[in-house]
Amino acid sequence: MEQALALETSIHIVALVAYAVAAALVLLGTAMSRPGVVRAGHAIALLGLAIHSVALGLRWYGAGHGPYLTRYEVLSTNAWVAMSLMQVLGWRRPTSRVLAVLLYPAVLLLLGLAIYTGPEVKLLPLTFRGAWLVLHVCFYFVAFSAALLSLGYGALHVAHDRRFVKRIAGLPDAHTLDRESYRFAGLTFSFWGIGMLTGAIWAYYSWGRFWGWDPVETWSLVTWFVYGIYLHARRFYGLKGRKAAVLLMLGFLLAVLSLFFTSFLTTSLHSEYFH
Repeated sequence: MEQALALETSIHIVALVAYAVAAALVLLGTAMSRPGVVRAGHAIALLGLAIHSVALGLRWYGAGHGPYLTRYEVLSTNAWVAMSLMQVLGWRRPTSRVLAVLLYPAVLLLLGLAIYTGPEVKLLPLTFRGAWLVLHVCFYFVAFSAALLSLGYGALHVAHDRRFVKRIAGLPDAHTLDRESYRFAGLTFSFWGIGMLTGAIWAYYSWGRFWGWDPVETWSLVTWFVYGIYLHARRFYGLKGRKAAVLLMLGFLLAVLSLFFTSFLTTSLHSEYFH
């Protein structure tokens, strides 16, 4: 197991390099209007995802539990889920590949931060065992990736008339970008809510209570409310354009705060383990 853990750290770094090359090629290819360079970036991103998958598999084997306990594992898995979702969308709907100019650098940042935090291994506490925990973290992984995609579509919608954005091959019209941002925000709201629900059930079986106003729980609820307000304003008040993008950005910033920073800033049940 120690050999597997030592090897997965090196493989994580190789995946990081692959993502860096992919992001650079996509950005340069877009700036120079070279579709071939962009396609090469997508191919290397797919290779990086395969390498990243091996690294997470070794981590799972070496640590003896899924990659969702330490900050290193959570950041790396979030990067993997985001890249996986991007590749699936790119295969099903080629127009979604326009998000690569934003998503690839974001995945690179997530994995870089994971490696920076250090690959410390922690034993899984008894309260962290069971199917409800797995469901809880999986729904949050998908919710964060959906939030990232929603933000990407929203940013491209706002900057649709900018010179760099216009150079993106296959860029949909502003209406389509706005619509896709709205759809993925809906997915974020749904998966985030289910993540809180499964987390409450897990908390009941682990600590005998569904909700304890833990700072992470509280900020997670605030994030969910903001996405709900965004969806309500879009559906019933016709909120669009820059105002909608600002509210969506606020929701994403709160998502980042609740998932990655709250446990650093305060003492809670989550901060006891997620470091």
